[in-house]
Amino acid sequence: MNWSLATTVATFLAVLTVLVVAHELGHFIVARVAGIRVLEFGFGYPPRVASLTIGETTYSFNLLPLGGFVRMEGETGDGDAPTSFAAQSKLARAAVLVAGSAMNLLLAPACLAIALMLGEMVPCDDCGRVQVYEVQAGTASQAAGLRDGDVISTINGAAMSDAAGVRAAVRASDGKVLSMRLTRDGNAVDVRVTPRMNQQTGFPALGVVLGPEHVLERRGFLEALPIAITRAGRMAVSLVSGLSRAFEEESPVQIAGPVGIAEMTGRAAQQGAPTLLQFTAFLSINLAILNLAPIPGLDGARLLFVGVERLRGRRVSPRLEGAMHLAGMLLLIGLMLVVSLRDIQRLIAS
Repeated sequence: MNWSLATTVATFLAVLTVLVVAHELGHFIVARVAGIRVLEFGFGYPPRVASLTIGETTYSFNLLPLGGFVRMEGETGDGDAPTSFAAQSKLARAAVLVAGSAMNLLLAPACLAIALMLGEMVPCDDCGRVQVYEVQAGTASQAAGLRDGDVISTINGAAMSDAAGVRAAVRASDGKVLSMRLTRDGNAVDVRVTPRMNQQTGFPALGVVLGPEHVLERRGFLEALPIAITRAGRMAVSLVSGLSRAFEEESPVQIAGPVGIAEMTGRAAQQGAPTLLQFTAFLSINLAILNLAPIPGLDGARLLFVGVERLRGRRVSPRLEGAMHLAGMLLLIGLMLVVSLRDIQRLIAS
């Protein structure tokens, strides 16, 4: 497949739309259950292209395909109508605010389950075939034309069934040329390799990472779902742990902006639908956790204001809260621009 920049951008926008619309759908559902009037559910961002009004809600389709939004009555903190967000109890408002991240947390195992049903490549210990996982740079295997994913069938006519057998054959060669038959994309390929001496071990080596052949394994829904939930949980724990390390000095954690995430989305899509779904799950958990951070402009900060209201016994001034959220959003946009510029510089350099 000829993977172009336009395809990468389109795939990224599609994934982003799914994530944000799912997030906003969570807000929408809980708001309606709580009796809050939802004025608009927008797909994409204005300018508006078309709209449809059903009941009290306008469903708009907008020009910029960057996600979606939900506009509720009284969500800025002012409004006395019984159907306004501002008039609801603290518990109801907190539930609406948490619902977006909750929906993203539900989306993640759904994506992982579908990926498992489509199939994932897993090592087959009982298949009796050995696969090249990685061809190391500057080695005999790279010079001979071996590729990642090649299956080594025979060496000098002898069948190879595991990595230990390949290593034994290479060591027995005493550095002489080996005739290897590979299976690559279902086709037989013959290559000749001259092992090079490994200075650390003192034995000839190919310069590859070997292991059992990877085969496609598909799972049924009932088998895939618990596995998906477990993996989503591990992802969430890993992300929280990574975020906590981000504040340490000399932290290896790096922040990616929209450009960097778009690049990673494109790479995932090139590896197939299951990999793209797994990456979408990862992004969905990311979105859920980050949105609950107590940063002005995000749901976590709005939750914090609800908590402050409970402690004080009265609400923070809607004008002050709105100003803080606006300042937070401007800072977040500025940070995204800075990170995106860094990502663009990195892409140009590479």
